[in-house]
Amino acid sequence: MRSGEDGRDIIQLEKKAGQKAARTIRRNLKAILGTATQKQSGELLRLATATATMKFESLESITIKATPATFKQHYGFEGIKSNGVYMKMKAFDHFTLLQEKSQGALERLIDEIGSLRAEEITSKIKF
Repeated sequence: MRSGEDGRDIIQLEKKAGQKAARTIRRNLKAILGTATQKQSGELLRLATATATMKFESLESITIKATPATFKQHYGFEGIKSNGVYMKMKAFDHFTLLQEKSQGALERLIDEIGSLRAEEITSKIKF
């Protein structure tokens, strides 16, 4: 168990910080997808999510999951579909907008993780 000053559980604090940032990113992603799409079947918004991934007792990443259509809309598509129809779709840059909109949440996450890990290191140093 990783602990900081006063025996605080660093693992749980990192997990909470990651979950808070993932929640903000998820909310921003759904807002961007909701305003960018015209036909809303609900599947695009329902399947779009962001989760904090822990590995080896530390926050490893924030994972964004979405439908393949979301990624095609982000990058655009030009080609022949499976039914033989030629299609050209312009890029919407969903994830670029998401990065710009969620920059504050990511900076807060960086500050929280940095201070937690610094606290863990300083608590282990014995003078």
